[in-house]
Amino acid sequence: MHTDRNRDDRELAGLLQELKERDGRSYTAIAHRTGLSRSSVHRYCQGLTVPTSFGAVERIARVCGVGKEELDGLYRAWVRAGEGASAEREDATPSQPPVRDEDLEPDREPLPGAAADHPGSRPRSRFRARRSRLFLAVLAALGVIAATVIGVVSRSGAPVGDQVAGPSGGQDSGTDPELVGPHWSMSPKRLDSEYIGVTMNSDTGEMPGFDVGGVRFWESETRWGQIEPKRDTYDFATLDRLANGAERAGLPALFVFGGTPGWAVPPDTPKTPYGDDTRTAPPTDLDDWENFVDKVATRYRGRIDAYELWDNVGASTHYSGDMKTLVEMVRRASAAIRAADPDAVVACPSFGRLWEREGQRLLAEFAHLGGYTYCEAAPVKLHPRRGGGKPEEMIELASKVKNILYREDEGPPLWNTGPGKEIALTPPLSARRAQDYAVRFYLAGLYSIKHEQVRRMYFYSWGSTGVPLVVEPVGGAPTEAGRRIGRLHRWLANARITSCGRGPDVGLPEGGYECRFLGEGDERLSVLWLEQGRTDIEAPGGARLLRRMDGSTQRIAPGERVAFDETPVLIESAAQDDS
Repeated sequence: MHTDRNRDDRELAGLLQELKERDGRSYTAIAHRTGLSRSSVHRYCQGLTVPTSFGAVERIARVCGVGKEELDGLYRAWVRAGEGASAEREDATPSQPPVRDEDLEPDREPLPGAAADHPGSRPRSRFRARRSRLFLAVLAALGVIAATVIGVVSRSGAPVGDQVAGPSGGQDSGTDPELVGPHWSMSPKRLDSEYIGVTMNSDTGEMPGFDVGGVRFWESETRWGQIEPKRDTYDFATLDRLANGAERAGLPALFVFGGTPGWAVPPDTPKTPYGDDTRTAPPTDLDDWENFVDKVATRYRGRIDAYELWDNVGASTHYSGDMKTLVEMVRRASAAIRAADPDAVVACPSFGRLWEREGQRLLAEFAHLGGYTYCEAAPVKLHPRRGGGKPEEMIELASKVKNILYREDEGPPLWNTGPGKEIALTPPLSARRAQDYAVRFYLAGLYSIKHEQVRRMYFYSWGSTGVPLVVEPVGGAPTEAGRRIGRLHRWLANARITSCGRGPDVGLPEGGYECRFLGEGDERLSVLWLEQGRTDIEAPGGARLLRRMDGSTQRIAPGERVAFDETPVLIESAAQDDS
C-alpha cells in the first residue's frame, strides 16, 4: 500500500517537475505567478506533499502553458495521489498521524470557468475541523524543537535558555523565564525591489525626484471611463506619458483599473467622486470590461509591470457591485492579462475600510468565493485607525487582514495601497510629524513582512498638495519628508532583512521598534525608532556608524550610548566574526 502511494506521489510530482523544467521558470518565479508560496511549489514538485485541491495543480500548470489534454492527465494523477494519501491515513497509528496537505479539507464549490470539467478542482479552500488536528501536531513538533534550544541571548547578553536566578538569588525552580527576542526572525531575505513605492497623483508623466522602487498609477487621470470615453474609442495619451516617464526613470509601474464609463452602465448609476462621468458599478456587459483590459495589457506589454484590478473596494464611492460579479471580473481580467502579457503581475482589487466590519466582511466574501485564485497579490488599504494616527497602527490592521485571508486559505502576499479618499479630510501634519510619518509608514510594513506577508508599500500620494503629508509637488522639489523616503530606500536597497521586534522583548521601551538587516558585505544593520518619546541604548558589539534621517552620520563605538526618538536611526556594525 505504501509502495503504491509513493508511486502515485512520484507520478504527480514528476509531471509537475517536468512542467517546471520545460517552462524554465524557477520555483520562486512560479510561486510569484501562482500566488502559492515558494515552499509549496517546491514540495508539490518534489512529491513531499500532495496539494489539498486540484486548483493548486491547475495554477502551476496554467503558468507553464499546458493544454486541456495535459491538464486532464494531471488531474488523474492528482486523484490517484490523493487516494493513496487517504489509504495511508487509514493505516496510520493514532500516535503518529501523517501530516499531509490533505488534512486540510475544502468545503467550497468551484467557480464557473475554474477547471469546471474537473470535479475535484476548487479555486481556494476554507479549512475545516481537520486544521485543528494538523495545528496540534505542528505544535507538538515545535515543542520538541523548542526544548532543545539553549543559549538564546537577550539584548544585554544574558542567556535566556540557561538557568536563571530567582528572587532569592537561588535557582528558579517553578517558572520559565520570560522569553526575550525579536517578534520574528528568518534567514536573510532581500526586500522586493518595489517595496518602497508611491501612488501617482499626476497626469504629467513626471516622476518622483527622490529614490523609490516603483510607482502606482491611480488618481492620475487614467480611469477606464477616461481612457475609453466611448465604446471602442480610446485615448491613451495620458497613460502613454506616465508609462514613458516610468520607463525613462527605470521605475516598475503598477496600473490600477477602475471607474466604469457612463456608457457601460445604466444612466442612474452613481458616479465616482472624481468629477467626471466614471461610475461605481461594474459594467452591464462584462465583455466590455474584458475587451478594455485586453486592450490595455496588449498595448503596454513589457512596459507596465503589474495590474491592480480595481481600487478601494468596500467604499461605495468606488465600487457598488456585488462580490460574485467582482470575482468574475477578476477571472476574466486575469485571463486577458496573462494572454496578452505573460510576464505582468496580476494583483486583485484593493480592499478598503478594513477597520470596519463591513469592509472586513466584503474581503472575506471575495476570498471565500475564490477571487484570489486568479491573482498573485492581494492589495489592501493599511493605514492608522484615524487620519494622522501613528503609522504603527497598521501593524494591527495587517494582522486582522491576514487572519481573514488565513481562514479562507490565506491568499497571496499583501500590497499596501495606502489610505482611502477620506485622507483628504485629515488636517495637514506638522513638518516634523510629516517627516517621521513618511518613513515610519514603510518601517511599519517591514514589521509585517514575515507573518502578514506585506511585500509592497505604496505611499499616498506623490504630486498632490491636497493631502496632509506632501512629499513633492508636481514641478517642485521634494520636501524633507520625500527626501527621507529616498534615504530610507538607499539604506535598505541592498540589505537583507533578518528580524523585527518591539518593546521590552528587544530591550526597548513600550512603543519602541527594531528591525535588523545584513548589508552587502554582511555588515549588521539595525533600524530603531519609537512611537513617541526618547530613549537611549548601548551600541552593540562591532558598532561603528550611526546614520540619521537628516543625512548626517556619526562614528560610534561598541558600548557607547546612542539616543533616538520618533525619528528612525540606523546603527551599522561590523560583520559577525564566526571564527
